[in-house]
Amino acid sequence: MHQKLNDCIDLLWQKDLPFVAYRLPQQNDISLIAQLTSELQIFDLKNIESVSGFVIAPFKSAETQKAYLLKPDIVIGSIDEVAKIEKIKSLPNKLSNNKLISKIWSKETYLEKANTVINDLKNKKLRKLVLSRVIEKKLQQDFDPGDAYAILNDRYADSFNYIFHLPEIGSWIGASPETFLRISKSHVDTMSLAGTKSIDNLNWTPKEIEEQAIVTDFIKDQLHELSISNYTVKGTETITAGMLGHLSSKFKIPLNSLKNKIGELISTLHPTPAVCGMPQQEAYEYIRKVEDHDRKFYTGFLGPWQLKEQSELFVNLRCAEFNRTALHLFVGGGLTSSSVAESEWEETEYKSKTLLAIAENF
Repeated sequence: MHQKLNDCIDLLWQKDLPFVAYRLPQQNDISLIAQLTSELQIFDLKNIESVSGFVIAPFKSAETQKAYLLKPDIVIGSIDEVAKIEKIKSLPNKLSNNKLISKIWSKETYLEKANTVINDLKNKKLRKLVLSRVIEKKLQQDFDPGDAYAILNDRYADSFNYIFHLPEIGSWIGASPETFLRISKSHVDTMSLAGTKSIDNLNWTPKEIEEQAIVTDFIKDQLHELSISNYTVKGTETITAGMLGHLSSKFKIPLNSLKNKIGELISTLHPTPAVCGMPQQEAYEYIRKVEDHDRKFYTGFLGPWQLKEQSELFVNLRCAEFNRTALHLFVGGGLTSSSVAESEWEETEYKSKTLLAIAENF
């Protein structure tokens, strides 16, 4: 199945058709969804309960309230269904080598930016700010999306692993440790995840504990704003994803208390302080000024929605935009008034290893 699936991924990429392959955390099954037309549906997040397909929301959907919906014209979930892709082979190859356009900071530039942010935090302009940067990795040979995705799945069992392509917008690959929203028959689950350390040193400092508590308090406040009080919180606990550990608290909300409110909840929660900062609006505006790059899909969210009885969205972390010859890795970290710029640089270096390990094969 997996080799045939890799071939399907490569074929769809060559034909410049919208597609996504994804695997849920701790699952073996990989699903592939392809759309037979290039035109993408854009919908309002508050209307998410009325759509079905694969949702891809950029970071700036916090401002626009818009996301992309990949329609499931072709759905492949087993080896018996791979033949569905055969009819696409006759279509012409037309994928161009899309240029990757993001400003790459030197270490000195990052430290300068981080120190500016930390000083503003000390002066109480913000409580927390997530600062991101882009790392460019040139490839020695042409990037093979199918092979890269197979390597990702072999290495990372506990994350949400995906690869997608949207014509004229870009191609992305990632392995996210963070659930944004999951709907089951009776509950809606979300989590606050923040703080990062190597699994070789999981001694949490007050800085990481504070960082994670900010996210937990934020989610509680948003639920209160929606008049939801009958939820439970489990944690705080340490979870691991690859070579990294994080602090996490898990929220469980009765589904019946969110009737007709799920779109509103999503709009309210995104972007959480785990990927943006606090206060939410001020931090978002600060990021748009201090970062010289467009985050694009980094720290947005994505996942299957009302598709094959699944509705699971994940924050888009540990991710990279790619073309045939290079990867642009997006990495970031939460800064508070007690942050040290050099340590934050090291954290982004740790986080980049998830995707750099894949690039080594090309």
